[in-house]
Amino acid sequence: MGNKKRLCIGIIIFTLLFSLGVVVIAIKKSNYSWAKDCRTIAHAFGGIDGYTYTNSMEAFLYNYEKGHRVFEVDFSITADNVLVAAHDWKMFYQLTGRSLEEGETAQPLTLEQFKESKIYNKYTPLSWKDIMILMQQYPDIYIVTDTKDKEDPMITNAFTQIVNEAMELGENSGRKILKRVIPQIYNPEMYDIICEIYPWKSSIYTLYNLPKNKFSYEEVYQFIVGNNIKIVTTYDQRINFSFAREIQDMGGYLYMHTYNDASVVKRLIELYGIHGVYTDYLAPDDVKEVFEK
Repeated sequence: MGNKKRLCIGIIIFTLLFSLGVVVIAIKKSNYSWAKDCRTIAHAFGGIDGYTYTNSMEAFLYNYEKGHRVFEVDFSITADNVLVAAHDWKMFYQLTGRSLEEGETAQPLTLEQFKESKIYNKYTPLSWKDIMILMQQYPDIYIVTDTKDKEDPMITNAFTQIVNEAMELGENSGRKILKRVIPQIYNPEMYDIICEIYPWKSSIYTLYNLPKNKFSYEEVYQFIVGNNIKIVTTYDQRINFSFAREIQDMGGYLYMHTYNDASVVKRLIELYGIHGVYTDYLAPDDVKEVFEK
């Protein structure tokens, strides 16, 4: 059949469906293959030397050697509008020993001030550009974003930087990087915003930021199914067996955060059939057996 004939048939079919009031929806292509064998997501690049939330170079290298390949990273914006790996400025001040006067609040640092800081006097803070260098050096890692800001224009700012700076490496290299960036979203509005910026291959819907008076398992389920989102992350107070079963039945993956005891993880598997956990200290080998049983 010639191309012109195929085109004509396609137009006729679309016209008939439209005239009958049938809504034709284009399904977004997605790829969640990375999650199949991922039982642990290293929280804030994982713990190191008993410290958590460092989001540091050393934490990444240490936890990569322990076997982690998926890393959750906290992001904040500097005073000069650069995306960097920091949970928030108050915590970054605490981790780097910066003092505040009574009544003073922690203000964003400049990129230069951020890069000159040492976390616990020995760990190296990272910008998004630094993390992209790591992603090029370690092509088997994935980054889960925790961008903290839940409203625009900060959402647009953060994800535009992620995309634009990746594309500055060249279109081919940029797309390879962005295939391994997994946005963690906090509400449907945020999802709409980031999808206007880039066609992400996968994303995670995390439930901790949804207000109690607006939270509904049914609405969450309808949203993820309607948008082909395969991963949900939740916590103790926002999980039940029925919801967990629905995620499994639709072919999705359920993670919970943040756990550092393999016996607790085993119990969560028994209760809810979870697929994995965010963790500071558990290595993939630490939980391999409990997930295989």
